[in-house]
Amino acid sequence: MGEIHFIKPDSNTLHGFFSNELEPALEINSGDTVIFQTLDAAWGLEKRSALGSARKKFTGLKPDRKATEFGHALVGPVFINQAKPGQTLEIKINEIIPGSWGWTSAGGFPSYWNEKMGMVETNEVLLDFELDVETMVAKSQFGNFTYSVGLKPFMGIMGMPPNEKGRHSTVPPRPSGGNMDCKELQAGSTLFLPIPVEGGLFSTGDGHAAQGDGEVSGPALECPMEKVSLTFTVRDDLQINMPRAKTNDGWLTMGFHENLEEAMWIALREMLDVMSSLYNISTTEAYAYATMVVDLRITQVVNSVKGVHAFLPFNALR
Repeated sequence: MGEIHFIKPDSNTLHGFFSNELEPALEINSGDTVIFQTLDAAWGLEKRSALGSARKKFTGLKPDRKATEFGHALVGPVFINQAKPGQTLEIKINEIIPGSWGWTSAGGFPSYWNEKMGMVETNEVLLDFELDVETMVAKSQFGNFTYSVGLKPFMGIMGMPPNEKGRHSTVPPRPSGGNMDCKELQAGSTLFLPIPVEGGLFSTGDGHAAQGDGEVSGPALECPMEKVSLTFTVRDDLQINMPRAKTNDGWLTMGFHENLEEAMWIALREMLDVMSSLYNISTTEAYAYATMVVDLRITQVVNSVKGVHAFLPFNALR
């Protein structure tokens, strides 16, 4: 059994971009577990005190960890000693506990999704919630009425930098993970990512207490996370090109592309590879079974590079 490490958001761990030149915040071995604490995606430190008030944000970011444009608040990176390019990083998601508050919003600023919905010029709607981790329910914090939303927490961003120098935006998802915003990656799931750089340099952030497929207005129910327990294992026996996952209910493969249809075809091809391996059948035969049992779902449409995931339930083929 590996060691357990702890990492909290501070000036030595927070950063607003992916880079293979970032100094690691933590060094671990394959098989170790890291327990993260994270800020919300927008660097918030606490809930708003009143409707319309500003939220206190983290301001102690070191210059060499600050993005030139918006970047999600990430914690890391974690250097895994045995990780080498071409291998696969297995990330077991043991536990995710949200903080006590969260928020979401819609409309009020230029974006391609607000333009499509005719909401660029409207006033932004900002909703605040109190999160109860005992009942797993979020309740609206301000206003004349109380609205409740069930909590299904997951991390919007889990990933590693590409094998190219420079600072890479946290916004688009990549083959090595990043801003995937896949609501299926809850506690109990295992995520598999292709390792792009020596040590992996894994980071996480952008905690979501709840999200619908698509994340249609831009944010989900954004929140800090009190505890994100992840176990990292380097795999030599598995070669993949895109993220895939074993969730509590089945197998999941992902596709990313600026064009939503192309993202769908990528996710489907990845799923046929999984099925071919699982059942020792040809890709064509897997395709025939897939038309009966595989679901294609829109992961998100608001990260410039859009996402689709293909899902195969465990009991689909008996």
